[in-house]
Amino acid sequence: MKLQNIFLKLFGAVLFILLASCSEDYLKESPTTFVDPSALVVDEDGARIYLVGAYSAVQESVSSGTGAKSNEGWAVHWGTMGTDEVVLPGWAGDRKLIFLQQVTSNNATVTNIWRNLYYSQNKVTSAIDRIRALTAEQIDIETRDVMIAEARFLRATIYFALVTTFENIPLIKNEVVDLNNLLVPQASTQEVYDFIIEDLKYAESKLEVMQGAGRATKGAAQALLGKVYLQMTGFPLNQTDKFELAEKEFDKVMTSGVYNLLPNYPEVFDLDHEQSNEMVFSIGMGGPGDNEGGILSSFYGPNGSVNDGGGFGTCYVNTASVAKYDINDIRLLNNIAKHNATNWTPEEGMYNSASWGNTDWQWRGWKWHASRDNGYVNDTPFDNPYIRYADVLLMYAEAMNGQGKLTQTHIDTTVNLLRARARMNATAVPDMVLGSQTENADQILEERYKELVFEGWRRNDLIRFGKYKEAILGINQTGWTTSGNPGPNYEDFEIRWPIPDAEIQLNPLLIQNPGYN
Repeated sequence: MKLQNIFLKLFGAVLFILLASCSEDYLKESPTTFVDPSALVVDEDGARIYLVGAYSAVQESVSSGTGAKSNEGWAVHWGTMGTDEVVLPGWAGDRKLIFLQQVTSNNATVTNIWRNLYYSQNKVTSAIDRIRALTAEQIDIETRDVMIAEARFLRATIYFALVTTFENIPLIKNEVVDLNNLLVPQASTQEVYDFIIEDLKYAESKLEVMQGAGRATKGAAQALLGKVYLQMTGFPLNQTDKFELAEKEFDKVMTSGVYNLLPNYPEVFDLDHEQSNEMVFSIGMGGPGDNEGGILSSFYGPNGSVNDGGGFGTCYVNTASVAKYDINDIRLLNNIAKHNATNWTPEEGMYNSASWGNTDWQWRGWKWHASRDNGYVNDTPFDNPYIRYADVLLMYAEAMNGQGKLTQTHIDTTVNLLRARARMNATAVPDMVLGSQTENADQILEERYKELVFEGWRRNDLIRFGKYKEAILGINQTGWTTSGNPGPNYEDFEIRWPIPDAEIQLNPLLIQNPGYN
């Protein structure tokens, strides 16, 4: 009975959903009551409210996490902790083990991330199934299909996180409501990717061309579909034919007329530009005060008090990676904190060199600049970028290079646009020049680090480019802010995380990933 109760919490019926008003601030709703979905999803109004719950599920699991789930966010833990972007100190708990490549099948954080993703998957799938069941007498069919498309985009984000992280996963296509139907075998990696592609193609066919202000759109579906195709070109599928399919999806986004780069890089991450035309899809956060915020500006932040705009002190930057930046690259000043937030304002911390008093091994990650005298803590208001237009430009260049079709013109309209924005004087951040296919790939990967650091894609990038092991073995930082270096611990099987032991005990059809037995 205990196992059944745990499993029901994980995969079971979404018996209740937050009842929220449908204001324009779509993803920042405060809960007011709970209702049975069977009584709620009977018309368009009920379907819209239920869809809010699907967005909330992605907010809690795929991004940095929210409220009580802020320590279970996939992007922070998978995408950044076990990469060369950061080092973790000895007091960082499970995060330290992720950084040190000492993850076991009993790691509590990894188990919680698996559970949270599957629980969220079931919430989103519940929205798909229940809204799909509405008839023309209950809802306008075109409106219904758009809602289904939004939810299928959201489900694709969850399964993409699961398959890239754990690889060998159960593929659950419908809402689980029956305790007698809990044993699901693992699907092949190809089957999971095919299901993700199916969801995204449906979303692309039904959603509107616009900047969605936190809601899924045609451009978001196209961009994620292209990203999925790109990931399929690397480990474990190595399907290089997908470069061409990725190119076509990114081209649609780039020629849509909807998206563009903001002229000032730091503005991309401030509260006034959270849903700008650079955001192809950004996950809305609603802090502080309503437990709908994230941890972006407090987890990544300077030394000093969190209430003054500082960070938690459990994540420091890898100084070797910082060295990738040109000294006059605005992204260096925006993304790396060398100051103390209690003593200096964010503006001073960026531009006043007198504030840069820390030794390099005490530098912190910094991208979302919290103001001084704030009450954010684990409830910060900064939306979580999922795919930015800058990411699309870099992925387009990668797709062209993967086909051997990259030209200097392509570079000038993608990578060099980003370098031009980053340049603080005429001689800084030199343009990329076309080289060999290998040289181009190396430069594009390095540009992805400088542009997208801390946005949760680094591990997938390194794996896709075949550079993950090299990056992990290359971490060599000293000082008391690092718990050591992960290279001596790393083995090839750790490119993926283990299936949690607790889940194998609940579902004996699951087989542990190789190397973790």
